[in-house]
Amino acid sequence: MPVLIIASILPDLDGVSSETVAGHHSILHTPICWIVIFGLMGFVGRITQNEKIKPISLGIFIGTQLHLFLDWFTARTVGIKWLYPFSDKDYFLYKIQPEQGEGPVWEMIQNPYFSFYMENSFLFWSEIGLLFTTVIILYRNRLRVVDE
Repeated sequence: MPVLIIASILPDLDGVSSETVAGHHSILHTPICWIVIFGLMGFVGRITQNEKIKPISLGIFIGTQLHLFLDWFTARTVGIKWLYPFSDKDYFLYKIQPEQGEGPVWEMIQNPYFSFYMENSFLFWSEIGLLFTTVIILYRNRLRVVDE
């Protein structure tokens, strides 16, 4: 569970070096990046016969994919490059406003970006609801595994 929670923020590590909100979607915001990392971790786990790597790599994969899904579903300023490296096209579910993402990443949690982010309450509460639902499902499944 802790691995999954930490992994769900890993794609946003690119925000540390990005100048804008919309510009922080690097290769870390592409599924192929995490598929490769997951595959490499699985390969290392097999070679070293380390059974602990499998659940860790699965937690990283699920957490990062959940992040990408939510970024696609609740996109405000930039979508997800689902087909990268074959296409640079950004995919998003609702109309985005890239111009709103031109502010610094470090100002995301303040106005005016925060107000813009909260304008669509359906997207905001959907994001919160999906996160809580996922955590509850994973926690309940964890308890079942421990009981068995």
